[in-house]
Amino acid sequence: MTHYLTFLFFSVLLMVSGSSVAKTLPDIYDGARTRLTQLNQNNPDHLEREAKAVNHWLQGPASLQIIALPSNTSNGEDEYEVGVFLPFRPPKGRELDEQQSELTQRFIKAREKRFSLLASGLLRESLWRRVMAQTELEGLQEKQKWIDSLDVSIQKQSQSGELDRATLLRWEQEKLSHQLTLSQAKIALNNAKQRYREIAGTQDLPDSPQETVIPNIGNAIQTHPELTLLLLSQQQLNLNYDFADQSLAPWTLGIIARQLKGPAGNDNLLGVSVNIPLTGSDTTSVNDYALWRDASNALNGSLATTYARIQQQLSETTATYEYTKEAEKVLSKQVTLGEEIAALYLKQADSLPKVVWLEQLLSQQDTILALEKMKVRRAEAASKLNQIAGVAL
Repeated sequence: MTHYLTFLFFSVLLMVSGSSVAKTLPDIYDGARTRLTQLNQNNPDHLEREAKAVNHWLQGPASLQIIALPSNTSNGEDEYEVGVFLPFRPPKGRELDEQQSELTQRFIKAREKRFSLLASGLLRESLWRRVMAQTELEGLQEKQKWIDSLDVSIQKQSQSGELDRATLLRWEQEKLSHQLTLSQAKIALNNAKQRYREIAGTQDLPDSPQETVIPNIGNAIQTHPELTLLLLSQQQLNLNYDFADQSLAPWTLGIIARQLKGPAGNDNLLGVSVNIPLTGSDTTSVNDYALWRDASNALNGSLATTYARIQQQLSETTATYEYTKEAEKVLSKQVTLGEEIAALYLKQADSLPKVVWLEQLLSQQDTILALEKMKVRRAEAASKLNQIAGVAL
């Protein structure tokens, strides 16, 4: 009666995979991530172009200046001037440019990690939804075999008068109820398969979908991609505030050619000019400071809220994971006790109402299925813990 108890969960995976080549969970994930990347070309995290390096020297376009000052007297001098002016970044500006370039690369990596975590979450959700649906259907199909086998005996007992009508009606009621449950399980599995294929791009299941909960999971959330992006946003905000400093006004280098034409002849001049703004440090405007302060407070609030949300989710899922481990042990003991009770009832068949014996058999079948589903719930909870901690597949 319980021959499928130990290996049902694993046989589900093998039967669904069929004769195809076994794939690992990372293999399935790689395919899913590639597929999701193609489906999310317009995703805000998708970067189609590489970030262009900031020009560390010029702060703007070069400018051309042409001056013509002809004299209106016969002995006067005509003056012509052509100048090219280049706005250069001050040393502090070049340092900030290097910080911006480094920060941009860190943003790219953080967004990639967040997208990987998103893809992992979608795959994990669809995978365990399908495994649970498959486990339930397999369990119900095993119960249907048991029902078909027992039905032959019950019908014979009913015909011979050994079984009272109340027990027979209860049995017929259970068969009808099971048919509906089986139909619902088939629908649920078809929906789960469709969802899994949409995410993974295949119907193949990994040969071993179980994940091991990472050690020190409480510390792992410190590097969660969502928190990392918020911290980088805070750094970007501070950098933008530094860029607004008026002391970063460009230094201008001018190359000037001047010609003086007069009665005594022409005088050609070539020289340079250097324009350095005389500003002090920390010359950011009050308005810029107010904008920075408000944005910084908002980011700090988002950081605290996100961290608290992740901590709460982690705490709740940890409790669920511990419960599933305990429940699995309890259900396993209940199955063992149920087998013993059924055997005792069978020995006391002459003195016990048949309906009591039947209810025990039905309860035993439900407990067996509950145990198999609890195994899946435990594995799913372990996977969810890794997801909440920000660990991608």
